[in-house]
Amino acid sequence: MRQALLLLAATLPLPALAQAPAAGAEPPASAASAQPSEAERLVFTHDHLANSRRPGSLRYGYVEEAEGKPRVTDRAVLTFSAPQGGACCDVHGDYLSGPMAVNLPDIPQARGNPVLLYFLEGEVRRLQRTTTGQAAHFRRRIRQSLADTATVSDTTIPWGTQSVPARMVRVVPFVDDPFRARFQDQAATEYVFVLSDAVPGGVYQMRATLPGKATRTLTLAESN
Repeated sequence: MRQALLLLAATLPLPALAQAPAAGAEPPASAASAQPSEAERLVFTHDHLANSRRPGSLRYGYVEEAEGKPRVTDRAVLTFSAPQGGACCDVHGDYLSGPMAVNLPDIPQARGNPVLLYFLEGEVRRLQRTTTGQAAHFRRRIRQSLADTATVSDTTIPWGTQSVPARMVRVVPFVDDPFRARFQDQAATEYVFVLSDAVPGGVYQMRATLPGKATRTLTLAESN
């Protein structure tokens, strides 16, 4: 079932967006009043896992490069399982390590790829740690910018020995934020999502870039 009914419910944490609403539930007013944008559909409501609905795992490599700091590498692993007597798949995430780790509840019967939620929640928590802004505000701005200002373009990506088609979503959520004075040095951060039904899990790469200062990239490495 599609997750769009919860998409713009700004008071909910990002993990809630990965779960489908109960059958027959009424959508929130914000979701009912407008159709999701193309960027919203690609990031939050597309069935990324259509080609991965079996027990197994997806592994992503993380790289962080910041001006004047050592390069940081880490990994994220999504594990897919079928509950006894149930359909696949419930998804458990092990996302990064140490202070960068993000722990979220397992997601039953996932359709969208939860790695997007882990990445975004990691960014929200990092912003809250390093600025005077609040997590709820950052979540709301990211959602709203995907609805209003994100751009979508066609691209290709390398996968195996081939070049396969993909869609690229780009968004700069805080550049016009009326509260940007609270996090001025982070306000130019751009987020890029590279999505393709030709790769396992439908999500190839996510990237956060603060021009001239830092880049954080999570890229699909392998599946089994």
